[in-house]
Amino acid sequence: MSSTMKWVVCAICAVIGVIALIYALIYLTVSIHSLPGFVPGKKPGVNGHYHKRAALTGVIGIVLIVVAFVLAFAARKPAASRGASEATGGEVAPVAATEGQAASGTASEASAAEGSPAGADNGVAESGAD
Repeated sequence: MSSTMKWVVCAICAVIGVIALIYALIYLTVSIHSLPGFVPGKKPGVNGHYHKRAALTGVIGIVLIVVAFVLAFAARKPAASRGASEATGGEVAPVAATEGQAASGTASEASAAEGSPAGADNGVAESGAD
């Protein structure tokens, strides 16, 4: 799924989720006989509230908002990592030895450090006294 499509689905899920939460709030706060015309379930002469409908629409609203946040995060993440991999040509750049390593270390240590990624254990043990 493309990044643009993820944003569209994210927006739709967020809007429907907010509407579902509003309906859940209406079901909890307005009695059955006073429900507005756009909310299904109005019954004249019946007092009380629709607790099950409120719970169901509340859960649906929360799930849709969580889906919207997950899709928003997923739509952002590839763009950031795609930019980093394009800058290096899709490969990790070799780590060069610092001046201190090159001056104090042997040539094999400096060449081993250049070929290994940052923070990787390249099997070269450092010792203070040689």
